[in-house]
Amino acid sequence: MMTETEVRGDSHIFSGSDPAHTAIGSVAFSAPTLALTPLMLDATAGVLVPWDGVTAGAAVAVLALDHNGVAVTGSYYKSGTFDMSVILWPAGVDSVKQRNAFVGTAISVA
Repeated sequence: MMTETEVRGDSHIFSGSDPAHTAIGSVAFSAPTLALTPLMLDATAGVLVPWDGVTAGAAVAVLALDHNGVAVTGSYYKSGTFDMSVILWPAGVDSVKQRNAFVGTAISVA
């Protein structure tokens, strides 16, 4: 069994006391993607992709580590309360959609 050690360099990304848990999932990024990017599920391909910012409630995860855009798996947060100001929202997404991006999941923003 192979073990991979991951190190995060940032601090103060969480807001609240909800536990934050990570997982590794299948991803499809067309370019390098930064940690703290909100992710949604591409229902056709069955992989995580950057949230399009269009539909509130469609974001299901937050990318936990920078991704090179090539690997087919990535680490993501599947729970936790994040400081809304640290999430790398798509350009032009208003605060209403930001607050409701993760509705129905174990992720929230404050």
